[in-house]
Amino acid sequence: MDVTFPEHPDILVPHQSQDDVFLFNSNSSLVRTNGIRQRIAVPLLSNSFRQEVQAVFKKEQAQGKCNPILVGAIPFDMNQPAQLVVPEWYERVKPLDHNLSPFIDKDFIHHASEQSFVPNHVDFLDMIEQALSIFENSLLKKVVLSKILKLTLDKSVDVPRLLANIMAQNPSAYHFSVPLENSVLIGASPELLIRKQGNKIFSNPLAGSAKRLKNADADRQAAKTLANSAKDQYEHRLVVDAIRAALLPVVESLKTQEEPSVIATPTMWHLSTDIEARLPAINPPSVFDLIKQIHPTPAMCGTPTVSAQHHIAALEPHQRGFFSGLVGWCDSKGDGEWAIAIRCAEVSGNKVTLFAGAGVVPDSNPESEWLETSAKMRTMLNAFGIKEDVI
Repeated sequence: MDVTFPEHPDILVPHQSQDDVFLFNSNSSLVRTNGIRQRIAVPLLSNSFRQEVQAVFKKEQAQGKCNPILVGAIPFDMNQPAQLVVPEWYERVKPLDHNLSPFIDKDFIHHASEQSFVPNHVDFLDMIEQALSIFENSLLKKVVLSKILKLTLDKSVDVPRLLANIMAQNPSAYHFSVPLENSVLIGASPELLIRKQGNKIFSNPLAGSAKRLKNADADRQAAKTLANSAKDQYEHRLVVDAIRAALLPVVESLKTQEEPSVIATPTMWHLSTDIEARLPAINPPSVFDLIKQIHPTPAMCGTPTVSAQHHIAALEPHQRGFFSGLVGWCDSKGDGEWAIAIRCAEVSGNKVTLFAGAGVVPDSNPESEWLETSAKMRTMLNAFGIKEDVI
């Protein structure tokens, strides 16, 4: 089934209340849902998670649903509750054509009346310095540390219009809008954690980043510098090696690119590696099982994972919640697609929270990490039409 995207804010579910509307658009498919039939709000790592998933799908199938679906968000810390729902209505159709970007809403403009970073600039640099000192006396190889930007805007945000602008400005991203308890998680992630289609799985980790530049020659040089950066290549290799190691016990075959490629978003360059694998034909794991194998990756957490998580909890002064977690869907066959919740914002009325993280390795520079996290926030600031320099 084809879907036509009109050049107006009804990109979600036209003529419906947007309170319970979910959208996930990738280069594979577009999933839109509305309403809530059942909820799952338990951690993925809880003993009851698998049973709850099976129970909700069984109930839907008993009521005549052929292949019911769960949609929602999974937090960075899988010991915290996910927010998943079985919708009243859903469609899975062809994705928005990434080569045919809808119009950019140049009249969609907001101004920030209040703004604050957590941690602030000085405290962020100190946080990075503390991480660098940890490398000297531990087995820690990488830790991802982040900051959030809290904004109060001059007016409430029109979420469907914001989503249309996000998709227009970032046509090749994984677009999502996920209703949470008191806000909407919305964004354009460049990074696929996992896609499962039958017994085939795909992952596209990104690690190692550089800011895009307005001058074309300087921009090309920034991409070349990134490709040749020993620090960024090392950071990227840690992520790819960790995903490979996590998947090898559950797959029959696996292949990756020999060297990472450099890919572009409108605001950033990234090192990127495609990973493909084949699962056993009999009793293959579900996409949720695979998520538990590989999330969080060193791209969002660090390595070794347990040590990095411990230091994130000790060093970061804020709770990540769903930031750097996952957004996506899973059907009753165990297929699904989940992107990492980055280049995104939580929106509630005129209150907005943005998030960005940077991979810290032994030769990281604290000020460079501050600038990198600020550059990553520009994706969402542009989508809100925030012109002033708040970062």
